[in-house]
Amino acid sequence: MAIMVTVSASAALIFRSITRAWQTGELRTERYQQARLLLDLFVREISSSVSNVRYPMIGTNVSEGDSIYAGSVYDELSFSGTLPGRTGIVERGYWVDGAGDFWCHDDEPADGDYTTGVSELCGHDVSQFTVSYFDGTEWVDRWTGETDGALPRAIHIVLTIGRQQPEKFDTIIYVPTS
Repeated sequence: MAIMVTVSASAALIFRSITRAWQTGELRTERYQQARLLLDLFVREISSSVSNVRYPMIGTNVSEGDSIYAGSVYDELSFSGTLPGRTGIVERGYWVDGAGDFWCHDDEPADGDYTTGVSELCGHDVSQFTVSYFDGTEWVDRWTGETDGALPRAIHIVLTIGRQQPEKFDTIIYVPTS
């Protein structure tokens, strides 16, 4: 009987550790898939941004009180571009709310006002979204092309997914139209 209890307890411990490893692997796979999709989206859309005074690229730093989107808790990025499969210039924006939901803002056709349009859920469980901009000489944490419509030479995006054991992903996107 003692041998049977020992074998059963060992089997239960092994089964629990295998189940925990499986769940961790699934969570990690989901995070990597979400990050890959979002980073691909950033590269595709930001590289098609246009330089225009009426449709400036605006990168806000919410921690300093700059906010375009209500409920945003991290950096925001708004721009206009000619997106594949779309007609004319389209406004796009990225922001994260307090629940960790990642939102993609969309307004077609562009009207030069980033507060109009609709936002759709593009990701979840985001615990950091930081954007910095390379102006040709240095990296800055905010961007406003409102005066001259200029675009940064490159944009560095850091995206952290997960609140417990978060995973950090980052990319640098070169803006060919800058």
